[in-house]
Amino acid sequence: MVKDKVLTGAAGEYYIGFRLTAQGYAVGLTVRGARAIDMVVANPNSGKSIAIQTKTMLDAFVQSRKWGPYWKWRVGTTSLRPAHETFFYAFIDLRDDPSKTPHVFILPSVQLTPPLLELYPEKGPTKDTWCVIYEKDQGNYLNRWDLIRDALA
Repeated sequence: MVKDKVLTGAAGEYYIGFRLTAQGYAVGLTVRGARAIDMVVANPNSGKSIAIQTKTMLDAFVQSRKWGPYWKWRVGTTSLRPAHETFFYAFIDLRDDPSKTPHVFILPSVQLTPPLLELYPEKGPTKDTWCVIYEKDQGNYLNRWDLIRDALA
């Protein structure tokens, strides 16, 4: 599996772009280095559009005896934007195996708040921020393409 962070991120972006294009949406990937938006998605029939920030991990799943199983992605501080009904996050777990279909967790930005968003201010001036989705809550976010369809209807 690809171990380069840039290539891992690109794999997630292209996977989301593929899935949405296959559903009939127009997808535009932003230029490399665009802050906090990886793609703009539009419905050619309704004229509505949304922005998506993707976060991709090779293997985001963690088996924890203390907390139970969960997925996690580093969000950082530069990827956080003010919440808006037309801004979404897509968290992709490539499952460390290209023969497996990636797991995709879709969250409207208004839902990316604690407890899903864990802040670690003790990391110093470069505060660390992670999205954590526990296995018991996966049904709220896993493959929720309907959230995007509804926003673009």
